[in-house]
Amino acid sequence: MHRLETLMPLYFFDVQDRDAFIEDDIGFECANREAVRNTALEALPDMARGLDPEGRQHTITVTARDEAGRYVFRASLTMEAGWLEES
Repeated sequence: MHRLETLMPLYFFDVQDRDAFIEDDIGFECANREAVRNTALEALPDMARGLDPEGRQHTITVTARDEAGRYVFRASLTMEAGWLEES
């Protein structure tokens, strides 16, 4: 007896971090648009934890593309840090 499985669509989440572009070649299965959105948004804080913007602005962008290569969603997180007064 064979069990018929329904596969969810595969989405790829590419990352732009300043001059570095990281292309996702593995992908994640996402059941719907909300799951694509949530996957992109949940990834950003984890990526930002290790950043040290050194008083400059630092933006990380995650762009989701479908199996056909069409970009379908983009989310960015900008971090800026700096002293308010000289020490």
